[in-house]
Amino acid sequence: MRKSIKRMVSFMAAACLAVTAAGCGSSGTTAATSGAASGETKKEASGGTKYISIATSSSGGAFSIIGTAMSDIINKNVPGVSANIEITGGSSENILLAENGNVELAMTASDVLALALEGKGSFEGKQVPKEDILGVMGGHLTTMQVYVLKDGNIKSFADLKDKKIAVGPAGSVAGDAMKTVMDAYGYEINKDWTPEYLAHGDGAEALTDGNVDAVCIMSTLPASPVATAAASKEITLLDMDQEQFDKIMAECPYYIPAKIEANVYNGQDKPVENTFGSVSVMVAHKDVPEEEIYQMVKSLFENNDVLVAAYPQCDEWSVENATRGLEGLLDMHPGTIKYLKEIGVMK
Repeated sequence: MRKSIKRMVSFMAAACLAVTAAGCGSSGTTAATSGAASGETKKEASGGTKYISIATSSSGGAFSIIGTAMSDIINKNVPGVSANIEITGGSSENILLAENGNVELAMTASDVLALALEGKGSFEGKQVPKEDILGVMGGHLTTMQVYVLKDGNIKSFADLKDKKIAVGPAGSVAGDAMKTVMDAYGYEINKDWTPEYLAHGDGAEALTDGNVDAVCIMSTLPASPVATAAASKEITLLDMDQEQFDKIMAECPYYIPAKIEANVYNGQDKPVENTFGSVSVMVAHKDVPEEEIYQMVKSLFENNDVLVAAYPQCDEWSVENATRGLEGLLDMHPGTIKYLKEIGVMK
């Protein structure tokens, strides 16, 4: 019952997005509106159509925007397949949905994937078996950004003890990233600091309203919620101390060192020298047939310009980055391997 309800909700959300885009006269892609309705999940309809769900994120998040564009490309270029997006809590939930076969495709982040396969972080006690999911595509880089109000008393990560920090919806990549940082400072979650599981837009509003002390987001630069907060009030992006940064880099090889230049956001006059990022990736349930994945990745790689029109950082969802963020973590799906061999990228 849960799966049918989720798919009906995601179908309605996708349809609403399509209507909104059409009303605005946008040149960007719209959500698939031919996805599975309640009672037509995980099976072929009488006409032989195979319904595919892509687990994404909360509405308006990067994954939901990219997933919407992907579903549109698949629907236009892969005969017999109808794709729709699932509105979810994000990376952590998506991995579990793919593992359990509740969705065929799932978008997640390389760091969350590593934690899931190791049974660490939010996956303690629910380790995901490596053989249950397969890599499909590597994508764009995201950067951890932690911001506070400039006129407040928080000047560094060390000042976050006993504070309330918005970390995105439950299951989002920012929650694990923030816990990793606070662990490095010796601050225990729900004891030395309190996570607030708010959608990123709500987190920005909660900060400017004084209801949380800081916000953590893992996103491309610039991130819309951060820009919105910076337009309302002056903010400061926090920079990790070298000791804690080095500790995280040594213990978490799935994170990539990153920097944030000054003036990315309004009033942000100092760069962030020590932060990190991860790679956005797509995975599939192990039982999705080779030919289906082959046809879908072929359509996505060969229509990358449509993805870029919907989300500029999708220029990184390219053949050159096909295995980025997945190598060393997951085996690639045979359908992806077939396509990469066909075009000479993989031997």
